[in-house]
Amino acid sequence: MKRALTIAVASACAGQDAPLPVMPSSPMAPDAASASASPLTEEPQGCPPDPGAEPEIATVPPELAPRPPDQIVPGEAEVWLKGSTHVHARASGDSSEPTAGVTGWYEQNHYDFIVLTDHNRVSELDAHGDTRGQITLRDPHAGLIVFSGIELTHNPIGCLPVGDRSRNCRIHVNVIGPTARPGGRIEWAERRSHLRIDMYRAAMVAQGALGGVAQINHPQWLWGMTPELLAELGHRGMPLVEIANAAFSKWNAGDATHPSTDALWDAALARGAVLWGVASDDAHDYHGHGKYPPGGGWVMVKARREPRAILDALAAGRFYASTGVMLGRAEVDGDELVVEVDRAAVGSYTIDFIENGRRVDSVHGRVARHGVPAAGYVRAVVTRDDGQRAWVQPARR
Repeated sequence: MKRALTIAVASACAGQDAPLPVMPSSPMAPDAASASASPLTEEPQGCPPDPGAEPEIATVPPELAPRPPDQIVPGEAEVWLKGSTHVHARASGDSSEPTAGVTGWYEQNHYDFIVLTDHNRVSELDAHGDTRGQITLRDPHAGLIVFSGIELTHNPIGCLPVGDRSRNCRIHVNVIGPTARPGGRIEWAERRSHLRIDMYRAAMVAQGALGGVAQINHPQWLWGMTPELLAELGHRGMPLVEIANAAFSKWNAGDATHPSTDALWDAALARGAVLWGVASDDAHDYHGHGKYPPGGGWVMVKARREPRAILDALAAGRFYASTGVMLGRAEVDGDELVVEVDRAAVGSYTIDFIENGRRVDSVHGRVARHGVPAAGYVRAVVTRDDGQRAWVQPARR
């Protein structure tokens, strides 16, 4: 039987970071390497706990796991739904915008759904509300669908494999649609091992207890990811990875000695990992001020306009990622991957097909198709003449 996860939480959001309880070690962690590592220090993060506060203990029961997929209801059509899976509000500690202002921006800009992913706390819209057991934070018929979420945030110093010269690390994982609602700040991080795989393993343990779908955030920030590690995370069940984070575009492109997020994704896919690519804005600042504005990246999900259907479609890769390009079609038809630009979209387009990490076809036009290989995968990238893009998920036989 799966054991419940005990999570330490604190009700305040002030003061300096202080040592918190450590997650128990897992059989998944390499014992010898973990045991030999010295305790890690950690950089301050968006919402540090009050060192004088006594943490309460919230036990998340294992039965609050994601429900099985809903059956398609006859007569309910699947449509393209625009959403952001990485959104911050004031509760994050590094955003000044009240939640109402955040949801208002996305409503005004015609999004269908967002996921509130504040640092180390499961989001709520109403401090007095109770949405335990639900994947959304308000009535989905009220307009914008607002999913519960959390960004599991760990900023240690000195990780293996090493990143950039600063030695700073960023282990950030979104959980989309958790059904559990532990109050206050969650302590989940692995602090005894220097190994990144152990730190991500701790995030997976927390996600398993909270429910929901895991997303690896800005994997190349401070050059913190390798093809081997990303492939391993995909094999262990993390289905989503940000390949285009608008707030950290510098790191998406790679450099002379580090792969781009596209190349990193291809390297993991070539190792057989199942990973779906996400674009996000990682918004913190709204209404025309701040460094991290909304609207720079999103996903277009093919699903019924119903929360469970959207969550299932994200987990299964039934979506494309975009920084501005809108598609009318992005799907497998028979043994071909078919891509069509939305008929109402303006501009000129190039559709590149990437097969097993190599560009094999480039079509200057609005419609293209390419055969799905007998072995490996094919995916597509659509680029508009202004440089904006859409990423179509990999297809396999």
